[in-house]
Amino acid sequence: MSRDRASRAAELAEEAREKAEEAYQAAQTAVEDGIDDAHRYLKRQWRERPLAVAASTLGAGVLIGLLIGAGRR
Repeated sequence: MSRDRASRAAELAEEAREKAEEAYQAAQTAVEDGIDDAHRYLKRQWRERPLAVAASTLGAGVLIGLLIGAGRR
């Protein structure tokens, strides 16, 4: 009887591993698609509004620098 339980536990573990692998692959694909979409969006924004993108980037850099600098004090 314990052999049946062990066999069933092994089957359940394998099924769980397969499901986890499928979920991981789906998440990885979603992230890659999201990155591709974000890249296309940023390229389009850079072409259409280069000054706004540059100013936003500069502002974000200054903000990050201030936060890092405040953490050192």
